Amino acid sequence: MDWTARRSGAGTGTDNGAPKGGPTPTPGQSTLWQDLPAVREAGVLEQLTPEQCKYQESMFEVLTSEASYLRSLQVLTEHFLDSRELEETMIIREKKTLFSNILRVREVSERFLKDLEQRIFKDLVFPDICDIIHYHAQHNFPAYIDYVRNQIYQDKTYTSLLKNNAQFATVITRLQESPQCQRLPFMSFLLLPFQRITRIKIFVYFIILSLFSPHSHNHTQIIDECNTQVGKMRQMEELIHVSQTLEFDKLKAIPIISQTRHLEKKGELQEMSKGGTIFNMRAKFTPIYLFLFNDLLIITRFVVLDHAHRSLVQVQPLDEGGGSSGPYEHCFNLTLLENHQGRMMERLIKAPSQVQYVVVCFMPKVSHGYVRVSDCPQVQCVEQYIAQQADELTLEPTEIINVIRKTNEGCYEGIRLSDGQKGWFPVGNVIEITNEHVRRRNLRERYRVIQAASMVTTSKANALH
Repeated sequence: MDWTARRSGAGTGTDNGAPKGGPTPTPGQSTLWQDLPAVREAGVLEQLTPEQCKYQESMFEVLTSEASYLRSLQVLTEHFLDSRELEETMIIREKKTLFSNILRVREVSERFLKDLEQRIFKDLVFPDICDIIHYHAQHNFPAYIDYVRNQIYQDKTYTSLLKNNAQFATVITRLQESPQCQRLPFMSFLLLPFQRITRIKIFVYFIILSLFSPHSHNHTQIIDECNTQVGKMRQMEELIHVSQTLEFDKLKAIPIISQTRHLEKKGELQEMSKGGTIFNMRAKFTPIYLFLFNDLLIITRFVVLDHAHRSLVQVQPLDEGGGSSGPYEHCFNLTLLENHQGRMMERLIKAPSQVQYVVVCFMPKVSHGYVRVSDCPQVQCVEQYIAQQADELTLEPTEIINVIRKTNEGCYEGIRLSDGQKGWFPVGNVIEITNEHVRRRNLRERYRVIQAASMVTTSKANALH
């Protein structure tokens, strides 16, 4: 990179605010601040401590990664969106849904990169860029919200076009083969904005991390927080992948991607075909695939068949051993107390032996001294609580906590949404905020009453015989 030209303002912008000649640095050039010729020639590295150099590198990485991201956005907009050949294969509504507000997102990236360049290329050693990130997060980054909100319709439109529009599929395949795409599929370009906005927060953590000594308490806390954020990013990318996989077809599509959702289990099981009974030894089982999230269960067979909130899912093995012998070994009843149609739905499911307990693990259970996890709500702190022990959670008013366990003695164990920290705290310092929880709890109670009544009826019938 030509540092002198950058510092003099040459090539830093055009009339529309976009960087001239492409983002900096260009492909093939170093992305390290310390490798810049101007930095080495000025002898700056000898004047800074290793920690100060790390601080400069962490800020410079925001610039270089944004430049790389913007180049990919340019491929998406100039190579795909502006393709007249591709445009002729779609109607206006399909094109609008497929590309959403990507031009606005690109404009936001151009402005962000321009401000970063003006700060970073002003001096060899730059003081800070977090104020720039904060400004854009408040005023420009909300454009990403609209893009992400449209993603479920974007995925559905793309899948439909590939399946039902041969001309579209042919053109997309040809465009993807261009050297500009670097062997990346079209869909990976559409996912760029979502992936980028989740990474910016991690960059900020690493900038802060570089300010502390490796042996300081704050350093350890920030490393833990960085690891937490990286884990959340991976969970989010997994949700993106699942969202691309699912096809709702005749069911009303539901958004899969959520900041509070993560995938816990997935796997293939078997369901007894309609018309079969446990008394029919020739009953046939057909494959189904289950996606179990922390708050949702989705049942699929090529397309989504059904789904329900996780708290409205009941699992009951056919007997205490997890299933009878023969063809019904490892079978269990899967009951959705309220499915996507608002109805109760029962299914007889067969699991491979090695995953039987994995599947049953999401069945609400009662253990001594605790209540069901699914009966515990989301709560908000109304009175400050200072942790007294290492396994307790310090709470400040207005903080939101997902409760995962509740004792009969008036204590909750929960996970704080702001940072993912886990610990115990008193019930009296929080209030329930999820009204929907009460409705779901009532549904579960109703189901238990029905089950109990059914058992009583069966017992009386057996006594009469």
